[in-house]
Amino acid sequence: MEAGEERTERGAAPGPPTITFDTTGPYTPCTANSCVPGGKPGQAGSFTLGPAAGDVNTAYRYKLSTDTAWSSYIPGATVKIAPVPPRSGTMTLEVEAKDANGPGAANSVDFVVKEGDGPVGRWDFHDTGDEAVDSSTTDPQLQDNATLAGGAARTGQGRRGEITVIPATDTTPAEKVADSGLALDGATGHAATAGPVVDTRASYTMAAWVRLGADSRDATVMGQDGGNRSPFLLGYEQSTKKWSFREADSDAPAGDAVSYQRVTSKSQAVPKVWTHLAGVFDSVDNTISLYVNGRLQGTTPFTTAWAAAGPLQIGRVQSAGAYTDHFPGVIDEVAVWQEALTEVQVKQESALLDADGKPSAELVASWDPAQATGMSLANSAPDYDGALSLSSGASLVDGELVLDGTSGAGSTPGPVVDDSGSFTVTAQAVVDGAAIMEKPNGYKAQILGQRTATGSSWSLWFEKTGVGQEPVLDENGEPVLDENGNFVTKPVPVGRWHFGRLTADGTGTSVVSEEEAALDSEVRLTGVHDAQERTIQLYIAADAQSNGTTTYTTQVGSGEFSVGKGYLGSWGNYLPGQIGDIRIWAGAMSDEEQVSNIVGT
Repeated sequence: MEAGEERTERGAAPGPPTITFDTTGPYTPCTANSCVPGGKPGQAGSFTLGPAAGDVNTAYRYKLSTDTAWSSYIPGATVKIAPVPPRSGTMTLEVEAKDANGPGAANSVDFVVKEGDGPVGRWDFHDTGDEAVDSSTTDPQLQDNATLAGGAARTGQGRRGEITVIPATDTTPAEKVADSGLALDGATGHAATAGPVVDTRASYTMAAWVRLGADSRDATVMGQDGGNRSPFLLGYEQSTKKWSFREADSDAPAGDAVSYQRVTSKSQAVPKVWTHLAGVFDSVDNTISLYVNGRLQGTTPFTTAWAAAGPLQIGRVQSAGAYTDHFPGVIDEVAVWQEALTEVQVKQESALLDADGKPSAELVASWDPAQATGMSLANSAPDYDGALSLSSGASLVDGELVLDGTSGAGSTPGPVVDDSGSFTVTAQAVVDGAAIMEKPNGYKAQILGQRTATGSSWSLWFEKTGVGQEPVLDENGEPVLDENGNFVTKPVPVGRWHFGRLTADGTGTSVVSEEEAALDSEVRLTGVHDAQERTIQLYIAADAQSNGTTTYTTQVGSGEFSVGKGYLGSWGNYLPGQIGDIRIWAGAMSDEEQVSNIVGT
């Protein structure tokens, strides 16, 4: 009797299968003392799976350490697989076999995925002069610098907010300067390289941060010249009011028919806010894909790629032999790859990490009641507009915005940030204990929020959860005792802080403060939405209120931003109390340290 037959007769499941790295593949196995990087993200491996000694396997399944589920079983005594790692770094391949007795023990191997070749062009516009330097390389022979023309200029509205030019030392703080972006007038302004940056017959990715100034017509972020037109257009289409990534099937001259394949965003584009766009052409799968704020919007076939040998255009596009669709607004952090980035890579790019590995944050709104005049608070964030108008029931007292809890509020036509993107919002709030005592249990008083058509896309709020008792104090601050020596108490409202979505039926997702809210005293509240991870977090002062992650999916709506009231089909949820130091950033601050350093406590 053979060994395999003996094991099957005993009813034993198979042992750990063998995993062989094929010599045709780009990856090699890690040993105890060495790992040699190979391949790149998105490049398939090649492995052969076989039985352990004495086994007669009938099928195998596998998963990478980045996968959330096993593959389907692949039948065969031995099989070949070609898993595709979505990111660089150490990757674990786990394999499990089965035979007539069912699944058996798993085996695993490690290998290292080499960093991709990186972008072939990157322009951050944080420089001076008529050229934007291509920072993807320091080799002048390989740089594709882009010349600013047609009135294009740099602006202090750079998406990174501040850039550290000299790191901090033990004795000196870091030296920082304001980031800059490319400001375009929508008429003639643009930037262009001297020649092509990518071969448009091969896979490529185009990405940029954009802030659309107006939506009255089509606007293009990037294209690359052919003889008559660009093969691709990444930008905005006014007819649908959506972002799109389009591919032309030929370089036809004016008058000849041209067909376009396109992918459009799931939601309408939001003007005047920062949004990250990425268009991907995959020449292996013959597809194009669009990403907005790091999230895949869709993929569609495209099989007619052709070579465009002209310059890369930033802020306009060539069409039928002429330039058109000039972009009105600001473009920043433009990057181009000669490869099809994976979804994980696009998400990493859209996170826009700084030199310390933390997300960059750009201040887009700052309303300080201490600087207010009349019944309006000007936005003091440099180069951003949007005054906060106050209603009756709102007043300015000693540098604070005081709200009566029945009609007092502030608002500005939004949106202030892209609801589908990452952002951080903060305010100092005081809840009037006596006034909230008169509200019913379950009353939700909104601090800040940005609305949809029926509720909030996101908001900070206080919820009254009930009534408790606290000792009555005398003029010296000592507890008052009754004739029996017991503490004299009085009823007081209790409740907690929230950051999330406030809905009319009381449902929705939020992070809740770990302790009861302190009333009649100023509290620093900070909410963070991470679009890349689809999570939210609440900070009291700079203390995170959740140890885990709270999954969150935004709802994009009309975007009116309000202070001291909430929209749940109609306006309500008025806050009785005070609000001060309202600020909003594009970008999700990542931890308590970053919140403390940038927001404060």
